[in-house]
Amino acid sequence: MREDGSHKCLKAVLAFCTLFLAGCYGAEPKNSFEESTGPKILAEFTIARGERPIFLPVSFKGKEYLFVLDTGCSHTTFDTSFRHQLGGAKKIGKGLTAGGPVMSELFHAPEAFIGPLDMQNCGEVSCSDFKMVSLVSGEKISGVIGMNFLKRYVIQIDFDEGILSFLKSTEHQNANWGKELAINFHSMGIPQIKGKILSDVTADFFIDTGCNSTGDLAGKLFKEVISKRKAKTSEALAITTAGIIRQRLVRIGDLSIGLFDYQDIIFSEGIFSCLGLSFLSRHIVTFDFPNSKIYLKKGKEFKKVDETDMSGLHLLRVSNKTIVHSVDEGSPAKEAGIRANDAILKIGNKDTTEYNIWELRRLLMSINNHKITMTIKRGDDVNKVSFLLNRKI
Repeated sequence: MREDGSHKCLKAVLAFCTLFLAGCYGAEPKNSFEESTGPKILAEFTIARGERPIFLPVSFKGKEYLFVLDTGCSHTTFDTSFRHQLGGAKKIGKGLTAGGPVMSELFHAPEAFIGPLDMQNCGEVSCSDFKMVSLVSGEKISGVIGMNFLKRYVIQIDFDEGILSFLKSTEHQNANWGKELAINFHSMGIPQIKGKILSDVTADFFIDTGCNSTGDLAGKLFKEVISKRKAKTSEALAITTAGIIRQRLVRIGDLSIGLFDYQDIIFSEGIFSCLGLSFLSRHIVTFDFPNSKIYLKKGKEFKKVDETDMSGLHLLRVSNKTIVHSVDEGSPAKEAGIRANDAILKIGNKDTTEYNIWELRRLLMSINNHKITMTIKRGDDVNKVSFLLNRKI
């Protein structure tokens, strides 16, 4: 569970997708982009604003489920609870995520829909266990929508207004889409764009909407940043379907993508370099996958400041209760006496049930030296504790 960068949350790396999850969705159409000024709108959804995960409603066998839109995952993936409804596995196949390659059983895509869009077009789906991801997010997560479905669409995400549109592909850019960048596709279908760090070091970045942070730097690049900038690092905890891992974080001086420059942003150390939702949410983004283009337009949050967790707490939402999964050694929360499995009842005078899990994580990275008072329940004992948030990097 990583609370990292201005995303203020964790990264859950799935068996078939890297993923930090939560937010809201809706199926009510919003006319933020007039059909008369651009491509035809095929489907449109309300999504959570900012860098929170992108949830879309998927209809399957008469019921609706939450799936995450994940451009960092090669295949659309269903929770293992659906396995018996997918028929027999057709083969074992190799997939790719920003967290690395994986092998998994592949099934014929079932009859399921995202609004009016038929998911059988993706051909194959895999299965993965989303139980821990659901606990981390406080939402019941039933799957991810991967690139084998997304690749045929133009997808426009207005993070300022909280609107996602699937558009019909055309040969020409709409003049309002912003700055054009070329997309290269990895052999497994994950989109990549080029960028620069440290002013002159070129890197290929996966575009990963399943990652809630600003993104990752591949190990060699991460070490180069530390060496050249003599940069201070910190660590973050990541809960994955494969287990729990720790990742180093670093604040880099500059990043350039196309004509845009970004300052003092936080990356974690990863297998591949990638750009996640916290980066993308600085813009209005248009993915023109059929024409191998991405368009970026500055949004209201373009100049936002990246921060990481300042408390040392890693939280789960279990049956609407906020539970401490673990506490970092030497952190403010640890020194205040908070332990794993404690239940957090209140922050200040406000019940934690009045926050979603992402709001809680945002609060715990809000202001350096800000005092936090919590009401903690351990067994039958209820106590108040206080600590000061402490910026790590």
